[in-house]
Amino acid sequence: MMNRNFTRASLIATTILLAACSGDRAAAETDTALEKAAEALTSVRDSVAGRLAGREYTNAEMVAVVNAYNDAEIEVGQLGETKATDTTVRNFARQLVAEHRALKTEVSAAAQRLNVTAAMPTDDENLTEDHQAGMRDLNAKAKGRDFDEAFLEHEIKMHKNVLDRVEDALAGERNQEIRSVLERARNGLRAHLTRAEELEKKFGAA
Repeated sequence: MMNRNFTRASLIATTILLAACSGDRAAAETDTALEKAAEALTSVRDSVAGRLAGREYTNAEMVAVVNAYNDAEIEVGQLGETKATDTTVRNFARQLVAEHRALKTEVSAAAQRLNVTAAMPTDDENLTEDHQAGMRDLNAKAKGRDFDEAFLEHEIKMHKNVLDRVEDALAGERNQEIRSVLERARNGLRAHLTRAEELEKKFGAA
């Protein structure tokens, strides 16, 4: 009788231990699943800005984005005119100022003719943040090769950023006048990007 009770108790204890182990495995699996979910949420959060950049802007938003970029390029170009020591980089900075001023005038005139009021999208602040961070970095650098290289790197990054937005906008439905302005903006951005990449190679970068 005692042996039977001992055997029964052993079976019960074993069952409890197995259940506990199963519970531990389930808990571990749950923890793993939660970790993966958290990682996925973090990935989504970190990539939201990039996806928003590719969404279809309204004409009002596109006008605001392009002119915000024009203002940014005028500001950084003026800095380049005063701090760049390489003649070709300084001339490129001067070109940026002149051509982005002209583009801003053209975009603003088209918006006025179409009665479009510029409205900066509230869900995409990357453009402003990237420009401000770039200006802080460039202002902190002394005149010389380091500034010239950093200036070109900033211009390449910014031109790629806005070129993506303009090309996305052109893929959607646009008023013909806005489309024409965006096409000219795209062509100018491509030319600036190509020139910046050419100059960057001169410094042995990229």
